[in-house]
Amino acid sequence: MKPLRLSFFLLACFICPAIASAGGKIVIGQSVELSGQATGKENREGAQLYFDALNRQGGIHGKSIELISYDDKRDPALTKENTLKLINEDHAIALFGYRSTPTIEAILPLLAKYAIPLIAPFSGAQSLHQPPHAQVFNLRASYQDEAAKMVASLADLKISKLAILHQDDSFGKDGLNGFVSNLEKRNMRAAVIARYDRKEMKVDTAVASIAATSPQAVLMACTPAACADFIRQMQKLGQRPQFLMLSNVNSDDFFKSLGAEGRGIGVMQVMPYPRDIGIPVVKELQKALRSSKSPPPLSYAVLEGYVAAKLMAEALRRAGNNPDSKKLLQALESMRDVDLGGVEVSYGPKDHDGSHFVELTIVGKNGVILR
Repeated sequence: MKPLRLSFFLLACFICPAIASAGGKIVIGQSVELSGQATGKENREGAQLYFDALNRQGGIHGKSIELISYDDKRDPALTKENTLKLINEDHAIALFGYRSTPTIEAILPLLAKYAIPLIAPFSGAQSLHQPPHAQVFNLRASYQDEAAKMVASLADLKISKLAILHQDDSFGKDGLNGFVSNLEKRNMRAAVIARYDRKEMKVDTAVASIAATSPQAVLMACTPAACADFIRQMQKLGQRPQFLMLSNVNSDDFFKSLGAEGRGIGVMQVMPYPRDIGIPVVKELQKALRSSKSPPPLSYAVLEGYVAAKLMAEALRRAGNNPDSKKLLQALESMRDVDLGGVEVSYGPKDHDGSHFVELTIVGKNGVILR
């Protein structure tokens, strides 16, 4: 009977993704856009930089961390396909660093079905924050937090002639709701609200309707490519309002792609300034970049990925020698006021927000971010 019991146990380990990882490694799964816009790629590069360094030091409780990433092209259907593969074939005990609101929302039922945690999604969607999802543990602040800071900054500058540009999907509508609700709190309103189709990515009509009002500022909830196209078209018309964008556009490629046209635009940030070596995690990241043979850029997106990997590792340490999905969920909900090197996060059974840090930055010459 003993060999039979052993065989049954090994079979169970193979079938169930929540059983502790074997073979001296812990598998973490990710579905993210890697073939298109650069932000997801930079997030992943920052995370991998940390995991590589950690593995060289012996990993977690003697086990190395393997991050398996699949390209989902920001397609929700492909994201679901990738997620099922990560759970059922790769036997990931946690999902990590997914990006794009519609794709993340598409896999929420799978998180509940398999009772597997999603840690540090790179989205500030309100749907991931309130009400709290049992399996979702956010690292970054919400887009609602960002919108509040954005509107407050405009109110302080006495800017009142506003326009809103948003993508016509759950991400764009989340940003729109944040802008409108925070404007209403200050008895402010947008002169025009324009949208564009997520699939077509054409902003021409939105440019025409917004330019007609000659706004002082434009609040923007758009993907990097659409944001860049909108800014260029507005400037060709001689319109140079204060462009303000949510943190989803953060990538080195995005800022460089705008060139001189990007100077002066405002971008919300949910991570500390990546050049401030007075912040321990920033100093740590810069050291890791210098040690890398092919380092990614020193960007907010890379820093966010690096910090997310530190969060993942800390949760795994607390999950014990043989971590599984259930132990990881319990470990995360016990993490109170954890300092990841200048970025503090806190969770509880009814609080999966992580951090509420938000600040507004301005793009300077050659795409360099100024605070």
